[in-house]
Amino acid sequence: MLHNTLAAMLAETDAERDAALNREYLRHAVSREMFCQRTGRVLDVSTAVLVTVVHGQSRRAVILDGAAFDEVAEGLRSRAATLGASLEILDGRTL
Repeated sequence: MLHNTLAAMLAETDAERDAALNREYLRHAVSREMFCQRTGRVLDVSTAVLVTVVHGQSRRAVILDGAAFDEVAEGLRSRAATLGASLEILDGRTL
């Protein structure tokens, strides 16, 4: 935890700061949930994906294993577009 927080504080650019904070946010979500909400597999912060659906003032989040996210990503994006919602995606594989 301290590593990402310290990295954010010492970041030279906004992009570096945001990446460090996003890693910490994802780590927190993984530690709270522990299991993929789709498959039940144990989550690993390096492969977990946190998806937040934003619809107006409402925000709902789900955390998935990367493989599970890959299986449903297209459907999630399509459904969000149909509802007029947006998706915020934090993918541990790319952070």
